[in-house]
Amino acid sequence: MHTKHTIISILLILLGIPGYAQQDAMFTHYQTNMMAVNSAYAGSKEALNVIAISRHQWINFEGAPTTQSIAINTPFFDKDLGLGFSFVRDQIGPLKKDNLYVDIAYKLKVHEGGHLSMGVKGGLNTRKNNLTELNPLNGNDPSFQKNIASNLYPNFGMGLYYYTDKYYLGVSTPKIAKTDYREKEDPNLGNSEMERHYFIVGGYVWDINNRFEFKPTFLTKMVQGAPPSFDITANVRYNDKVVGGISHRFGDSFSALFRIKALPAIWIGYSFDFTTSELSGYNSGTHEVMINLDLNLPKKDIVKSPRFF
Repeated sequence: MHTKHTIISILLILLGIPGYAQQDAMFTHYQTNMMAVNSAYAGSKEALNVIAISRHQWINFEGAPTTQSIAINTPFFDKDLGLGFSFVRDQIGPLKKDNLYVDIAYKLKVHEGGHLSMGVKGGLNTRKNNLTELNPLNGNDPSFQKNIASNLYPNFGMGLYYYTDKYYLGVSTPKIAKTDYREKEDPNLGNSEMERHYFIVGGYVWDINNRFEFKPTFLTKMVQGAPPSFDITANVRYNDKVVGGISHRFGDSFSALFRIKALPAIWIGYSFDFTTSELSGYNSGTHEVMINLDLNLPKKDIVKSPRFF
């Protein structure tokens, strides 16, 4: 227990000193949660798409990150435009971050079966440090005597997303403004700047036979001051009813994924991450639960053959 407290203390100290790291929330189900990283994805499924994810990282690790996300997107104006809304709540220890964004995308047909979507997003970020919830070694430390009030920080992003019925490739930066979260009334926080993140995603779908499809995907995340993050995933879909797969985040974890079509328009998914980093001895893995809805509203019926992405 003392070791866990020591690690948590180190994490909290790092929140208050100059430094750069990967600060955006991560998801094992990134391949079905594209709205989290690329605004150009909005409307690309040509159906109302709703995805909700709850991620609980590093189980049994005190103060470990938890993330809840919901994203909605749909085509409109004869499907040339896409509109999306997303909300993400990310919490680690006493630090809570909320992000609320609106996405707009415009789709161009570049050749038969191929489309290029260009998207922009804009929204607000909030950040709050509940420092009074902590139990510091020095109970009189003034740095822990008050919470840091939540503020609103506007931001915007953009992305490109090219796709066909069989493959896709996207590049994006969801938050372009480098927000400085430093509180003027509390200089003890030091420099706490939100760095710009860059994402590259891609995937391909092979028809093995009339029942099985194989889809490998990748996600690359880059941010100043941290090494690139690479995720690779291999999924197999059976009869448009069940999906199983494995994933690897280099230097961090291996994952097992599973999705099942619970109703004609609803998929339910689960993943479990096995930690491989130096934190592997201090936690019991990561759980992630997902619900995905695809509904063709203009025709008032269920999407019969949705793409595998």
